[in-house]
Amino acid sequence: MAQPKKIKATYKNGVIEPLDKLNLPEGQELELEFKVLPSATTELSKEERKDLIQKMRGSMKGTWGSSVDEVDAYLTSERKSWNREF
Repeated sequence: MAQPKKIKATYKNGVIEPLDKLNLPEGQELELEFKVLPSATTELSKEERKDLIQKMRGSMKGTWGSSVDEVDAYLTSERKSWNREF
């Protein structure tokens, strides 16, 4: 019997989609046991983001920008780099 493997996946449109590449032959049957993970994203309002930027301004040292729009642009560019293939 094969060793169990733990992976992360998302559920979209009624389909479980692995977040990791699986080295399995096409059509391989699987037995799944899963747990629902807490949502990783919490959207802040523009006002909440502005307040957070003000509180963090000293530690950021201008790296991310000083306005909500500059910080949002920086974070958007960073998120795009997270999805790149290695």
